[in-house]
Amino acid sequence: MGNFIISSYNGKIIVRSKPFKYRDAKTEKQLIMRSRMTLLAKTYRTFSRILCLGFPEDSSGKSPQNMLVSLNFTSAFEMEDSIPVINYPRLQLSKGSLPRVKILEAVMDVEGITVRYDADLSSDNVFATDEMIACALLKSGALLITRQIRGYHDRGTILLKHSTQPTGEVVCCYVFTRSGDGKKASDTRYVEVTG
Repeated sequence: MGNFIISSYNGKIIVRSKPFKYRDAKTEKQLIMRSRMTLLAKTYRTFSRILCLGFPEDSSGKSPQNMLVSLNFTSAFEMEDSIPVINYPRLQLSKGSLPRVKILEAVMDVEGITVRYDADLSSDNVFATDEMIACALLKSGALLITRQIRGYHDRGTILLKHSTQPTGEVVCCYVFTRSGDGKKASDTRYVEVTG
């Protein structure tokens, strides 16, 4: 009906109108914003298998993709030659009220990436039934994911298995916690992998 668009969002019917003449002003600021959105869309496709686990809190009416964009749009970028690029240490794949994981070390060897962490069960909101989630993105585009229960030990280890790869093949590595009932999560912890 003319320039009207009718859609539904969160159970509400929304009526919008499109302009009859679309002007695509390509200012530098607009091109940077579009580039950021493109990069975040690619990041979502890369990490989509774990993003549904990372945003269980305050996500009513928002998809994991919306949560990823709102959390990272202003903070996860740096400029290289006037072009935005993802700054992986600042990228957040989860957000929540649980304490962040304390990483002791992350080492790559022939078995894969071994991440050692402090379980610290004496802290509030930390339970042995919590799930530890680790992922690593390789330059080949492969995404390694491991999920395991935290357990009762003071220190824990989580292994991201893969074939022998040199350290330079790891683009980024992250760890976060999810409560046993799946209703809470921690903020993402970027992990520096050594070889």
